[in-house]
Amino acid sequence: MPRFAYVARSSGGESLQGEVAASSQSEAARLLRGEGKFVVALRELAEQLDPAQVKVSLGRRRVSRDDVIHFASQLGIMIEAGVPITEAISGMMEQSSPGAFRRVLSDVIEQLEAGQEFSAALARHPKAFKPMFVNLVRAAEASGTLGSTLQRCAKYLREERDTRRRVRRAMIYPLLLLVMCLGVTIFLMTYLLPKFTVIYAGKEATLPRPTLILMAVSGWLTTWWKVWASTLVGTIVLSWVYLRSVRGRPAANWLALHLPIIGRMYHKTLLTRSLRTLGTLVDAGVSMLDSVTIARNVSRNHYFEQMWDRVSERLHHGEQLSNPLHGDPLVPRFIVQMIYSGERSGQLGSVLTRVGEFLEEDLRATVQAATKMIEPVMICIMGTIVGSIAIALLLPIFTISRVIAR
Repeated sequence: MPRFAYVARSSGGESLQGEVAASSQSEAARLLRGEGKFVVALRELAEQLDPAQVKVSLGRRRVSRDDVIHFASQLGIMIEAGVPITEAISGMMEQSSPGAFRRVLSDVIEQLEAGQEFSAALARHPKAFKPMFVNLVRAAEASGTLGSTLQRCAKYLREERDTRRRVRRAMIYPLLLLVMCLGVTIFLMTYLLPKFTVIYAGKEATLPRPTLILMAVSGWLTTWWKVWASTLVGTIVLSWVYLRSVRGRPAANWLALHLPIIGRMYHKTLLTRSLRTLGTLVDAGVSMLDSVTIARNVSRNHYFEQMWDRVSERLHHGEQLSNPLHGDPLVPRFIVQMIYSGERSGQLGSVLTRVGEFLEEDLRATVQAATKMIEPVMICIMGTIVGSIAIALLLPIFTISRVIAR
């Protein structure tokens, strides 16, 4: 049985720490409340692996998401066809290429033959099988629906992979245009413009003001290139390190949520991921508290994590899911109303699943709209910068006779 480490407070306000054995996180919280303890933090110890287990799980290569999707889909079909689970996994291991995932399958088979439950064997490899996957399998073992649940896992992982690829493709083109724009600008200012500066030397009094400004900027860039290049690189590196640190993570998440065009797409991606995960888990029979905890972890955004923490705290006090979500700026009101309707009808799991599907379609439309909007904006910006430099360089040529005469 899994063990959970907890931090709690007694009725007198005293801080308490310890471990408790329970079938799930919600059961552990219930046991602690029964002892008069107010739970502050609760963590499953089974998710903490020792170095030897990590070595078995990963080796030198990471397990790809496609391997896990293929594993879940094929294993689900074979189990529903009546093939014993150990035999099915052994067959897939023989067909798989040598590498990290084959070592994972080998260890899973060893654990199954030693009498471990399938979910416990998967939990030894958190880099390959995420907590959501393990919890779905654990719920399926209790309900006897392992085959269909594995296929549901495969569908969920496939949709998540496709969403991630779609968002990345939408971002790649604008980033390429931005890099190209910066590269062309630096080339013009540091290589091409100095050649015109030699031609226009001594004629500064008759040169147009845009050309003079451009020549001054070019002269500064070429003279002090070590200063601005090192400053630029240092700023980028320090900003990257800060935004990825614990202290800078909230700032990075806030910036991502409030960027023009991109922020809306990022927000819908996080909302889709969280609610789709929650719906899949609840519909499979996983407890609400466990489902909310996993939805929090998959969001990977400071503000969404805070929202799910508030939800979890109020669920511990007996409230329904829709209550803490009501009025939260991260969740649209119509989604809260749909969740409330699902709670009243007793169909919360299926409603959350349909909400996730709706958000997936909405996200797809948002990505397409954002892509169509970003491309012309970036092209206009690049054209404006490059065109302005070109015009400033060519302006003296239009009045070349007057420049040469003086």
